[in-house]
Formats: sequence, structure tokens, C-alpha cells
Amino acid sequence: MKTSILLESGTNELEVIEFLLTFRRDDGTERTQEYGINVSKVREIVKMPELTTVPNMPDSIVGVFTMRNQVITAIDLCRYLYKQPGDYSNSTMIVSEFNGMKFGFIVSAVTRIYRFSWQQVESPEIMNKFAGENSTVVGIVKLPEKNILLVDVEKIVADMQPELGMDTISEKHHGLLSGKNAFVAEDSVTIRNMIVTQLQAAGCTVRGFSDGKLLANAIDELTVKNDASLLPDFVITDIEMPQMDGYTVTRKIKEHPFTSDIPVALFSSLINNDVIHKGKAVGADIQLTKPQLSNLVQMLHNHLQTVAVA
Repeated sequence: MKTSILLESGTNELEVIEFLLTFRRDDGTERTQEYGINVSKVREIVKMPELTTVPNMPDSIVGVFTMRNQVITAIDLCRYLYKQPGDYSNSTMIVSEFNGMKFGFIVSAVTRIYRFSWQQVESPEIMNKFAGENSTVVGIVKLPEKNILLVDVEKIVADMQPELGMDTISEKHHGLLSGKNAFVAEDSVTIRNMIVTQLQAAGCTVRGFSDGKLLANAIDELTVKNDASLLPDFVITDIEMPQMDGYTVTRKIKEHPFTSDIPVALFSSLINNDVIHKGKAVGADIQLTKPQLSNLVQMLHNHLQTVAVA
């Protein structure tokens, strides 16, 4: 899928495809909720294809379909989020790609594409407070007439297929980053906790942030103190986050003379050959797709070693 808008790196903007999920409330009345998914994760939007049922699958995986000689898993979002099946006769399939894999998400309808600043996206703090790691919403766009919920498709896939979730570092990586201080920006509570836990196993002291703006503010506060020893040894940031995206975080760090030497790793499901140039444009030192945590730890170690020798 192509859009007419080309977003440049570090502008703190995103494009969102709005889709609808229609479900029934406990009182029997019908309700439609607006959801959103980053355009960068969408490859195609197609009419509901013919599905092949596969036995012994999680309830929300309703089958597979073939597109361009590739077999793709079909996930019923209404069944996953509201515990009730969608109306397949009138549904639409959003074919999404992230972490190097493709999935089909069945939705009630696709409406339009919006362009927002990440500053318009609020962190769903109330939802996270009650749902914790079970939260499936990573951002809320508040418009005058409605709220668009940005759905955490990565978490949904990882819930149903845990082997596709974040990996754990191997024993040889334990202590590899011993004594280092890391800042991590990741809006998904589940993924942030996994990254922090694994970095701690590698020997790091880690400070986690739920969005890029909070991390950038923390670095700004340290910059005012004019003491380089207080700065993190490296930063790991997701790309798509409320308030400030990872490209903008990286650009801010690299453009400031006091922080420009801090290594920044973009660790995101959006990393692929089509977007590598965006990370380079803002000065990212490392770019790696989730869930390759062992590779990330090794690459950080190698980079820090190279910098120390230089």
C-alpha cells in the first residue's frame, strides 16, 4: 500500500489508517469503536479473502489465506478484543508487516488515513493502570468528534504466538554490558519490561520511559547540569511512540553538542530495508528490528568497544 504523503525523518509525524470494529455490548446494543494502525505497518487492504481453517490454533486465529504465494495468518481483532466473532461476510482484511512477518487483521471496515503529530497522541495511562501488561492500546488520538485508539498489534501477535515475542539474551551475553547505564523509550508496557529485564541481565542499570518525550526531557535535565558523567552510556528507543517518536528523539540527541556522542539504537518492528535511510538521516548508530535482543546487546557491546578504542 502506498500513500501520497512522504514523511521525513525527525518531523515527529505519523500517518494512521483508521478502521472500525463493531461489537455488541452486554445489554445487546451495537457499538462501533474507531481504531488506528500506523501506515508504516500496513502493506495492503483487501476484501475478505477465503480462509483455510487450521486446527489447534488460539481462538482469535481464525485461519490462513494465500496472497502472492505467501501463506498469511488471519487474526480476528473483534474476537481478540471483545471475545465475539466479527461479521466475516462484510469484513475487511488489513495485511500488516512488522518484525519481518506478515499478518492479516480482520476488521469491520477501513475508513480513512489521518496525518498527525505524535504530540497529538496521548499515552493511555488510565488503561495501562488497570490493564497493565494486558493493555492492547499504545496511544489515544483525541479528536473533537471521537477518540481513535492505536492498537498494539505486536502484543496481540505475541500473546497468541509467544515464540514470536521478544527473545531472551543467551548466557554469553550475561554481563556483557556490565557497569553501563541505559535509557530505554518504549510505549508498550510488556515490551519495555522485557527489554529492561534483559538489559539488566546483561549488566546494565536501566531507566525506562513510556514515550520519547519523557526520555528527551530526562536528557535535557541532565544536560543543564553540564556533567557528562550523568548521561546514559547509550539510548535504546522504539520508533512509534506517543508525544515524540524515536526519529525525533535521536535527532534531538545527535544535534546537541553535549549529547551528540551518546550512541542511539533504534529498536523497532518498523525497521526494514525501506526505512533504514530514515534512521541514518537522524544519526542513529544502530538500527535493529524486534525481537532480536541478543543481537542488540552484542551490537551495543561492539559499538561501545569501537568507540572506546577510537
